[in-house]
Amino acid sequence: MEHKIRSEMGYLKISILLLVGALLPVNGQENKADQLYLTNGELLEVTIKKVEPNTITYSFFGEDLENIAEKANVAKILFKNGREQLFSDSQASAASPRPVDFEYPPMKANEGAVLPFEFVVDGSQSPENGIEAQEFYYDNLMRKPERNTISYQDAETTRNRLRAAGVKEAVDMRDYDMKEIAKIVGAGILVTGKITVDYRTTTSTTTGSTTTKVDTKKKKVKSYSSDYSTSSDEFDTKVDFKIYDMNGNKVVDQTRRPFMASTRENYVTALNYFMKRTPYYQK
Repeated sequence: MEHKIRSEMGYLKISILLLVGALLPVNGQENKADQLYLTNGELLEVTIKKVEPNTITYSFFGEDLENIAEKANVAKILFKNGREQLFSDSQASAASPRPVDFEYPPMKANEGAVLPFEFVVDGSQSPENGIEAQEFYYDNLMRKPERNTISYQDAETTRNRLRAAGVKEAVDMRDYDMKEIAKIVGAGILVTGKITVDYRTTTSTTTGSTTTKVDTKKKKVKSYSSDYSTSSDEFDTKVDFKIYDMNGNKVVDQTRRPFMASTRENYVTALNYFMKRTPYYQK
């Protein structure tokens, strides 16, 4: 009798262990399904089979039957490996008009990206000058890279990623929050700002001089006079400088007006001043 009870208890233990073993992989494993977000707010856990120009083919997790969704009805896919692919979500595109099929690059939290500066000259946008300001700041950082406490994304890479997301000019970033911009460029620290240059006045100065020559042999005296005119322009320049982290939080927010700005490029003195005083630069 005792032997029978022991056998039954042993069998029961084995059955419990087998049951637990069968359940553990299910409860302990990571989610192996892709996540399909529809524009109506519905979330489907599926296996993505194909992503084609107008449709997405998928199967429900654990099934072989293939289903097809129109891309127009899909907001995004979050793949099981963590990669995110965005589509024409009407709500997302209203806030940030990204092209269809835009994919976020991998996020590097400890990498900086210098964005094109918004540049306004006499009330008009000047995107070319804004790119020049971006290049100046980036090149200045690269002169002594050992002083940077973080790495920086190449300025051209930053511009290419912004353009791929539909951000053609610096002024377009007004339609985005900085958290979204960080995701677009894949960098956790964003350097940005606005430079305003207004022509103020031109100052002209004229100076004259007289030269006298005496010819002792001919007993003649000749005088020569010459005038020199110079002019200089003066500009009112204002540089708003900001740094954001990957969550859109403002790390630096400062403004500087270069003194006696005689050219449009006097903003570089302010950018150089700011660069050496950020948390990511060692003097």
